[in-house]
Amino acid sequence: MVIFIIYALIVFLFGSIPTGYIIGKKAAGVDIRKLGSGNIGSTNVKRILGKKAAVITQVIDMAKGLVPVLIAKYTYQYINVPFSKEEFISLLAIIVIIGHDFTPFLNFKGGKGVNTTAAAFLAVAPIPTLMAGAVYIFMKFFTNIVSIKSLTIALVITIASILLGYDISIILSAAAAELLIIIRHKENIKRLIMKQES
Repeated sequence: MVIFIIYALIVFLFGSIPTGYIIGKKAAGVDIRKLGSGNIGSTNVKRILGKKAAVITQVIDMAKGLVPVLIAKYTYQYINVPFSKEEFISLLAIIVIIGHDFTPFLNFKGGKGVNTTAAAFLAVAPIPTLMAGAVYIFMKFFTNIVSIKSLTIALVITIASILLGYDISIILSAAAAELLIIIRHKENIKRLIMKQES
């Protein structure tokens, strides 16, 4: 358990790096939390700082999810933890997402976790995640509302993981990731219900 706790702490802190906030401060001297939607994710960064800053934010936020989970996946055989490989990487995927969503560096108010979730699950469940990516792209033909597309990511990963017979720990972690996305998009959901979402 000590090894797992060390892994979990490192992964949490790695996920907690507030990319959009840092880029806003370094690139333009602004607090991205006080502009636009107030979110530190790539969508708000694009609105405030432009496409280049948004792409950099997106790539780093995805790396935050992918890199630590991949490292855990390929070092599992060399360490001693009281979990199966699937349980181990599933837990760490959720931990890195929680780090991003509730970063201690910004009073536990982080991003909405879509990019980090997609990248983390690319390591955990590649095929369901690629399917979710395909659905996300396909939805562009029907809506320009980012929140609707974002809410489908972990949902599709969960459903595809069930249909493809993935380990229960992966299915449960994907469901937990979807719950986190819903929680972080609660204001968007309210606006969608009231037909006020931009």
